[in-house]
Amino acid sequence: MNLYIDLNCVYLILALVGIIALVLLIITLFRVSTLIKNINIIISSNKDNIQKVCNDAPEISGNIKEATENAKSVTEVVTEVTADAIVAKESFQSNFETIKDILNIVLSVFSKK
Repeated sequence: MNLYIDLNCVYLILALVGIIALVLLIITLFRVSTLIKNINIIISSNKDNIQKVCNDAPEISGNIKEATENAKSVTEVVTEVTADAIVAKESFQSNFETIKDILNIVLSVFSKK
């Protein structure tokens, strides 16, 4: 068996692979070009909005910082009010127990007679 490969056949195969690679490269470049064109259209149509957002960004971040500080202050106040409510509840329970004990003593005194 002869396993000789004709050199012209190898060149032909390499040429076909090269042509296919070039066609795929051209198709890819065309699609990338179309994508970039679409991105440019979107950016140009929203140029005013993008500019407004960029101009307002410092003010927005300042407002967010202020709102965060306000939320922190509110949280501190809520924590204090909750602590006061817990103390008031415990005080009420203690007073209620004392009144209950006094009433039990009074009832026991009157019920003996």
